[in-house]
Amino acid sequence: MPDNQFVLIAPIFLEELEKTYNDVNTQMLMIQALNASGHKLDDFEKEYLALCDVIDSEIGAQFTAPKRDFLKSLIGITYNSVAGIEGIAKKTINIPIEYCHPDAKMPAYAHPSDAGMDVYALEEITINPGETKLIPLGIKVAIPLGYELQVRPKSGRCLKTKLRVANTPGTIDSGYRDEIGVIIENVDPPIRAIHTEFASSPSDFVPIGAIDFGAPYTIGKGEKFAQLVLSEVPKVCWIEVEHVTAIGEDRGGGFGSTGV
Repeated sequence: MPDNQFVLIAPIFLEELEKTYNDVNTQMLMIQALNASGHKLDDFEKEYLALCDVIDSEIGAQFTAPKRDFLKSLIGITYNSVAGIEGIAKKTINIPIEYCHPDAKMPAYAHPSDAGMDVYALEEITINPGETKLIPLGIKVAIPLGYELQVRPKSGRCLKTKLRVANTPGTIDSGYRDEIGVIIENVDPPIRAIHTEFASSPSDFVPIGAIDFGAPYTIGKGEKFAQLVLSEVPKVCWIEVEHVTAIGEDRGGGFGSTGV
């Protein structure tokens, strides 16, 4: 391709490549590949510098200057992306997952910075006022020893509806191998209020004017309705002592001693 055409297309290609590398799904795949390969950032830096030398050598001389610059930008964007995710990769824990339902979906981060992974309903479920239901996710996992998965509500759903994760935060222990389910409760009462009218005399029955009923809420099939957070679990080693007040600072006072 002539340089006058190439310089018009190359920036668009590089911009799209950066968008791809910034995509959360691409980053998670790169993290998995980085962990599986065992390579470190130093390895990629050596390869990056070596490729730049090749581009500037006699081999690269067969390309025009705009095309040599393009190749350097291409591998530079890739190197920067790897450098950006290496810190994440060091904190990424591999967890085996098994699907036990054909419509099950893998828990997923909406953004790279998110702490929680969204989980999805296998089918449409309606939860009536005051009702509690166990919603299966169709997955089984093998969490490494020393970690747990916490089940938490999504803040937007809690703000806009009366649905809550009943045992917030729920805990999935490392030894649990059955299907994961989320306990969802509709905290809206079956009857919110009973409105009465004034009786004409104390002996008359009080007529009921209106009844405000609670509302059912429906979670659609494939809809995200809760989240999982991986958390490290340190173990306690108890050390018996004569008096714990002799250790550290004793602030004194019990429940409510510092105010409501």
